[in-house]
Amino acid sequence: MATKKESTELAPVSNFTLVPRYQGMDPDELAELQDELADLDPENGIACRTIKIPSGGGLAYEVEGDDEGDVDYKKEIVGVIIFTHRMNGYWPNAFGSGEDGNKAPDCSSMDGKTGVERDSGEVHNCDTCPYNQYGSAVTQQGDQGRGKACKNMRRIYLMMSGDPNVYLLSVPPTSIRDLNKKLAKIMAQGIPYTGLLVSLKLEKATNTGGIAYSKAVIEKKGILPADVTAAVKQMRAQVKEQYMNMAVTMDDYTTAPPADQAGANFEEVTGTDAELPFN
Repeated sequence: MATKKESTELAPVSNFTLVPRYQGMDPDELAELQDELADLDPENGIACRTIKIPSGGGLAYEVEGDDEGDVDYKKEIVGVIIFTHRMNGYWPNAFGSGEDGNKAPDCSSMDGKTGVERDSGEVHNCDTCPYNQYGSAVTQQGDQGRGKACKNMRRIYLMMSGDPNVYLLSVPPTSIRDLNKKLAKIMAQGIPYTGLLVSLKLEKATNTGGIAYSKAVIEKKGILPADVTAAVKQMRAQVKEQYMNMAVTMDDYTTAPPADQAGANFEEVTGTDAELPFN
């Protein structure tokens, strides 16, 4: 019996609202606020909240709230991707261990192509770098691992309906391969990601060593209205101008502990950031 093929047609979305920050604010109040913000020390990078993937096979994202330490747990994130880019980070010690924790990597790349050493400023080609080859990883026991010493990651900036905040989801090696393939398949229909409403959920998976981990999965939800897509494209241009100032840290690579397992360790799963049309 023939099986029904999945429809490639995406339904239009009419209930998604993109809310720019300070929208609808009184002009005089807004002018005063902007003047007061100018009194503060300028900060580089992008003002955003974080979304973290849990460790240990947890099925709820850890979403940063209004105040420091305020966390909301969501099993599904529905929103529009504002911008996404590849990046690499090389820490010489396993999982960033060391005297200072090696918060910043010794070498990092914000496009996954050109790496820059933190101390010397020396530039490397990521494709040919020996630390970016499989089999170069070092385990916590000091043995040779199957993965890469340099960690391939991806950052996804997104917004949710009715929420003026930009959220940053750092996708670790455990999720990159499947997420990239799925997103590329969706975009192959000829729709830019700035025009798509997507859903991000989590699945529990197990690596070859029997360690459970949480894998991010993406699904299409629908096509955004033309006016929303136009606004998203403008925001994408703004974020793309600033993303190079967002330094890579261990927070991009490590996962959040499940709500009931504080301090759980992250276990690496070999993966790769496949080529996508928007790299």
